[in-house]
Amino acid sequence: MSIKRLVYRLALASVFGATILVQHAAATPVGILNIDSGAGTITETLQAIIWATHPNAFVVAGGTTLTSAAGNPAIGSTGDLKDLTFAAGLPVFNFLTFNTVPGLGFDLLSVGPGSANTNCAGLAIGQSCSIFLGSPFILTLTSTGTSESLSVGGLAHDGTVPNSNYNGIFTTQLVNVTPAQVQALFGCHTGDTSPAQCTNQAASITSSDSATLALTPSNAVPEPNTLSLVLILGLALGGAKLTGRFRRASC
Repeated sequence: MSIKRLVYRLALASVFGATILVQHAAATPVGILNIDSGAGTITETLQAIIWATHPNAFVVAGGTTLTSAAGNPAIGSTGDLKDLTFAAGLPVFNFLTFNTVPGLGFDLLSVGPGSANTNCAGLAIGQSCSIFLGSPFILTLTSTGTSESLSVGGLAHDGTVPNSNYNGIFTTQLVNVTPAQVQALFGCHTGDTSPAQCTNQAASITSSDSATLALTPSNAVPEPNTLSLVLILGLALGGAKLTGRFRRASC
């Protein structure tokens, strides 16, 4: 085999391999995921969040644009959310999974932070508090009651690389209930710094919920195979150019 033919074959193989890598990376989870609790509910306590309808804890809602190599969750399809016990800590692997796309999962790496303000009785509409310092839940006074939110973040994975970062917010609306009333329900007080200081440890709130999660590919360092492929591509193309020059010079 001539040197020129060998160089061109290496170049073609490198381009083909690079194309596969680009396609592989493009399959990472991206887009927006909107979910709600459907006909189900969640129960919140001082130390936990419990979804009532396993394995159908959520329904994929309209506006979802999430795509992945494992498949694309259809609007109206269902999935599961693991119950959270804050004392157990993080991470929670496969916190969110899809019944129709088993290869796609979301790991929970962060929750909160909550509000630094624990004076829930002194709020104007639009202002927020947490029922104790360190609670990841934020309670915002609205004209109809309370909007409760929980910020979450982590990694989404579908078996390809890189994984994707996701960030979003779970929300629920408590109608005709103020943040001060929520704080009083749990027996918490302005200035409390842990749930242990709240006097009604058995209290709970049951409601519906929804969430919007946004996914973006994480920054990935090229793997050794990727770097080797890029090096081969550069050498092959450079060799092809030198071969052409050598042939012209010898004519």
